[in-house]
Amino acid sequence: MYITRTLPWQKPVFDTTRPADPGQVGEKGVLIFSKTNGFRHESIEPGIESLKKVGKEKGWAVRTTENGAFFNDDYLRRFKTVVFLSTTGDILTSDQEKAFEKFIENGGGYVGIHAASDTEYSWDWYDHMLGTHFRDHPLYPEHTPEAEVITDIRTHPTTKHLPATWRKVDEWYNFKQSVRGKDSIQVLLTLNEATYKATWPKAMGGDHPISWTNVVGKGRVFYTGMGHTNETFTDPNAMPHIVAGIEWAGRFD
Repeated sequence: MYITRTLPWQKPVFDTTRPADPGQVGEKGVLIFSKTNGFRHESIEPGIESLKKVGKEKGWAVRTTENGAFFNDDYLRRFKTVVFLSTTGDILTSDQEKAFEKFIENGGGYVGIHAASDTEYSWDWYDHMLGTHFRDHPLYPEHTPEAEVITDIRTHPTTKHLPATWRKVDEWYNFKQSVRGKDSIQVLLTLNEATYKATWPKAMGGDHPISWTNVVGKGRVFYTGMGHTNETFTDPNAMPHIVAGIEWAGRFD
C-alpha cells in the first residue's frame, strides 16, 4: 500500500541551503513544517492558515517552512514546538535529523498531524518517537468514512473539551502496530472500528489508537492521525484537540 503513496519516479529532494534567519521568535515559537517528498495532502494549506489564525489569537509566534535546512541547532532552539503537518517521505538529511533529535531530547516539542506518520521510514529514532508508522488506509467501500472516536482519557489538556464519544469523517490511517502499552506512550483517542467499514484494506483488528502522546528525553510528543480533510481544521472537536496538542508539547502554560 505504501508504494502507491511514493511512486517509483519520486526521488527525495533534500534542502541544503538555509532559508532566511527567522529572527527572534519569542516564548511561544511554533514552527510549522510541511515538506513532502511523497503524497501531498490538499489540507496542508488550509491547515497552515487555520493554525496561523489561532496562533495570532493566542499570541504564538508562528513560522512556516518546507525547507529541511531550517533544521539546524541555531534555528530550532528559538522554537518551543515543531509541527510536522502531513509531511511525507524522506525529508531531512542526516545532519538535519541529528539537529531535530537534539531539539526534542533537550526539551522541545513535536506535534505530528496525519501524514507525519507517513514520513521517514528509515529513521529509527523517528519511529521510536512516534511509536509506529502509517501502514495503509481504507479505500473500499469508502475512502473517508465517518467513524466514532472514543476519548480514552478526558483529563489530559488535549481532551478536556471532548465528549466521551464523538464522530468524524477522515482518512482513517491504519498503523504498522498499535502503540498502546509501548514505553511512555499514552493513548488519548481510539477509533471504534465497529462504526465504519474497512473491507480493503482491513482495519487494525479492534485496537486502533488515533491520537497519543509520548515523552522522548526531556521533550514532549503529540500525534494525531486526523487531518486528511480540510474540515479537520475547523472541526469543533478535532481542531481544539490539535491546538491543545501544540500548547501541551510546547509547554505553553
